[in-house]
Amino acid sequence: MKFIVMSDIHYISRRMMLEGTPEHIRMQPAVCEQALRQAAAVEGADVILLTGDLTDRGDRPSHEDLIDLLRQLKARGKRVYVTTATHDFNHYKAYQRKYGDTKAVFRESPWDLPYFDKETAVYKDLVTDACKDMTEEECTPALEEVCTPQELWELYREFGRDDAFSVCEEAFSYCVALADDLWCLMLNDNFRNEEAMHNVSVTYPPVCLRWIRSLVRRAAAEGKTLIACTHHPLLPPVPAYKVGAGDRDMRRPEVGHLLADIGVTLVFTGHTHFADVGFLRSRRGHLLCDISTPSVRFYPPRFRVAELEPGTTVLRSHTVPVALPEGVAVPDASLTDYYRRVMYEEYARKAQNLPFPLKKLVPELRVKHLRAIVKNASGLSEAAFAAINEKKVFDLIMDLAFNMMAGDGQYTPDTPEYRFLMGLAAVCDSLIDAQPFYDLRGKTLKGYSVREIIEPMLCNRYVPDNDAAFDYTKVPAPAWPEAAFTSRAGDCVMAALCLLAIPLSHLLPTAVTLALPAATLLHKRKLAKHPPRPERYYRAGK
Repeated sequence: MKFIVMSDIHYISRRMMLEGTPEHIRMQPAVCEQALRQAAAVEGADVILLTGDLTDRGDRPSHEDLIDLLRQLKARGKRVYVTTATHDFNHYKAYQRKYGDTKAVFRESPWDLPYFDKETAVYKDLVTDACKDMTEEECTPALEEVCTPQELWELYREFGRDDAFSVCEEAFSYCVALADDLWCLMLNDNFRNEEAMHNVSVTYPPVCLRWIRSLVRRAAAEGKTLIACTHHPLLPPVPAYKVGAGDRDMRRPEVGHLLADIGVTLVFTGHTHFADVGFLRSRRGHLLCDISTPSVRFYPPRFRVAELEPGTTVLRSHTVPVALPEGVAVPDASLTDYYRRVMYEEYARKAQNLPFPLKKLVPELRVKHLRAIVKNASGLSEAAFAAINEKKVFDLIMDLAFNMMAGDGQYTPDTPEYRFLMGLAAVCDSLIDAQPFYDLRGKTLKGYSVREIIEPMLCNRYVPDNDAAFDYTKVPAPAWPEAAFTSRAGDCVMAALCLLAIPLSHLLPTAVTLALPAATLLHKRKLAKHPPRPERYYRAGK
C-alpha cells in the first residue's frame, strides 16, 4: 500500500494578498499547487494524507480555495484525508488581516476563552490601542473571517469524516480504511490551543484516548494494521528543537508513552518542518516510530511517499522535493536552493543585530581560531585541520541548522567537520560539568549534554530520515559505533580554582575557599553514579 504524507502546506489564498505583499508570500500559492500536482502524479499512490497546518492564518478564503484544490485531486481519483491544526483556526481573533495591509493590528488575547464567540465579538475589543480610533468600516476591506475548530470539522468533512468508519466527534478525529488490511487514525490537534491558554502542553482529551484504545483492540481482533497521523510530533525530531522550542511547542512525553502502551506503533507527524525518523520506547517497553515530514512551503520543501509491504511491518519511505512552479522565477537553481539561501541570509542579518563585540566576532570566527581549544578533544591531524582551517564557524552552525531540518546530514564521523564540532562539544560539556557552570545543563539545556544536541544534527546514526526501508516495530542497529570525544577543560578550570584557593586562604576561611572545587567534585561523583535521564529525545536504543 503506497500513500502520500504531506504536512504544513500553509496555503495562502490569492484573495488574501493586497498591493505590497512580499514576493515570497505571493509565490506561496503556486508552490502549494505544484506540490499537490506532484503528489497526484506519484504512480500507485491514490491516498494523500495531510497532517495539519493546511493554511497559514486560518482565514476562510484560504480554506475555501484550498478545498477547491483538494476537490480537483478527488476528481482525479485520489482519496484525500486531512487533519487541521493550530494555523487552521484561531481561538482569539474573529478576523484576520490580509497580507500587505498595515492598518488593522489585532490584540493577541482580548479575552480568556478557549474559542471566541462570534455573536458577542466586538470590533473595538479586537484591535490594539493604536487603532482604537479607526472604525470597523475603515478596516473591513482588509479583514477576513477566520474559522473555529467546529467550523473546520464541517468544512473538511468530505475529506475524511464522511468516509470514516469510526468517528470521535468530541476530538474532531476519525479512522479510515486505506486498504482492506490497513486503517489510519487521523487525530486532530484542535484541543491544543484550549490548553495552551492555561500553559498546558499538547495532548488529546481522555475521550479520544479511550476511542483510540478501542480501535487498537478492534484492529488486533480483525487482523488489521493500524497507523496514525497527527500534527504535533510525539518526540523532538532532534534535541535542539526541544531546547529551543520548550514544552509549550511539544507534547508532554507522557502522551507518546500512552499511545505506545495503548498499541499505536507508527505515527506520521509534521509541525516542526523537519525530516526525521525517530523512535520512542515507553517505560513499559513498547516501541513507537514517529516519522516527521517537512513543510512544502519552507526549507526543505518536500513531502513523503510511504509504502507498507502487505502482511509485514516493513516501511519504505522517501521524500520528494517540490519543484519550482512554472511561471515562478527565483535567482537559484531550485526551490530548495532558494529557501536555503533565504534562510541563511535571514540569520546572517540577525547576527548583525548582536551586541558588540559579538556582531563582529560571530560572522568572522573561523575554525583556525578555535584550533588550540579543540585539537586534543577532536583528535584531528594537521592535514585534517588544514582542510577546514578557513571555514567560518557561523557557516558550520548554519549547516547544523540545515541538517536538522533536512535530515541525513552530510557530516559523517569520517569528516573533519564532524570531529571538529564533536571535539568542541566535548570541551563545552567538560566546562559545563565544572562549578559554577553545571546548572546550565538542567536549566538551559533541558538535561542534555552539548554532544547530545549537536551529534544528531550532523548525521543520523540509525534510520536515514529521507530514504529508507526498515521494520518500524524493531530498534534498528546504528550504522556506525559511537565515537569517544573527551576534554580536560573542566579539570583545568578546577585546578585553577584550587590554586586560587591558596592565596585566598590568607583572606578567607579555608572552608570557604575550598567550597567551590569540593562542590564540583561531589557533583561529578553524583553524575557518575546517577547520569541525568531527562524526558527527552528517544531515538533507537535509548
